[in-house]
Amino acid sequence: MGWMSIAGAHAAGHPKPLTTAQAEARNEKAAPAFSGQLYEARRVSNFLADALVLTNAQQHAVQAYTVAKFEALSLAVIAADTAEALQQYRQAVRRMLAPSQRDTYAVLCQHQTDTLLPLDSSVLVLR
Repeated sequence: MGWMSIAGAHAAGHPKPLTTAQAEARNEKAAPAFSGQLYEARRVSNFLADALVLTNAQQHAVQAYTVAKFEALSLAVIAADTAEALQQYRQAVRRMLAPSQRDTYAVLCQHQTDTLLPLDSSVLVLR
């Protein structure tokens, strides 16, 4: 009987996470899936690393900014949220680039707007 009370104490100390159905039943929202956005963020940051010939430190910074941007876009509720996330991303990337890299980045953004590899990925908000 002693071991059952110990096992019960351990189980009581670590509650089981709620299932999606339980969370919905409690009127709680489940966290949005982010794996697709993470893939796209890596794809964009790898493209920028190659195209702009970024240093290792710049690559890590661009990847972090891009992941944060995609997360913000996936959580954007109104168009103003989207615009703010995109503006913050562009400013953050521009701050950490060298002047010649900034010029190349501006040209890339302009050329990539309507292609399969959009650097600003505002299409994601429409999904």
